[in-house]
Amino acid sequence: MSRAIPADPRDDDGLHLQPGPGQQPHPHVQRLDYAGGLVYGNPAAYRALYDIPTSPELLFNDEALRRGRSWGEDLTLYTGVGFLTGAAAGALAGIRRAAAEAERGETFKLRVNRVLNNCGSVGRAYGNRLGVIAMLFAGTKAGVVHYRSGADDWINTAAAGVGTGALYRMPGGPRAAIVGGIVGGVMAGAALFAGKPLLDKFAPKLGI
Repeated sequence: MSRAIPADPRDDDGLHLQPGPGQQPHPHVQRLDYAGGLVYGNPAAYRALYDIPTSPELLFNDEALRRGRSWGEDLTLYTGVGFLTGAAAGALAGIRRAAAEAERGETFKLRVNRVLNNCGSVGRAYGNRLGVIAMLFAGTKAGVVHYRSGADDWINTAAAGVGTGALYRMPGGPRAAIVGGIVGGVMAGAALFAGKPLLDKFAPKLGI
């Protein structure tokens, strides 16, 4: 006894998928003609299956309403950028010191060892120092923003610079703290008005 071979759906041009008289197609069923176009159905339901949202998915509503970074994110960003910047500057200073300490008749291996030692020691010292300053700046700025009820303008940066300089130089006494606060405010203002346009131009996603 032979088995019946099912008909090729292409032979009837998909007529077996079309609804009968007075019937409506199922909302989640659609037929593709063999040229690749949609004949009938609900395309929106299928697009919803494959459309991936590009916006970040947040767990709490407070995170969705918040604008900008949190104080913890600022602390991590500023400290990391400060340490890396100080380490790079210290490495350059270490190379210069190693070149000044070089003596005539030294072997290449000895000179390379001196360069590596100076880059490591000076770069580590500069990186730690600038990282501490950046950490103080991030913490002070977060306090100023909280005190001003979330206002975000140049006053926060200037006040954070003054507070950072004063805190960093406080172990040297009141006079050193005052001088440090003035220097910190001037440097923060200079970085705000001179460095921020450059960052917005060349590194807009950094958001500093």
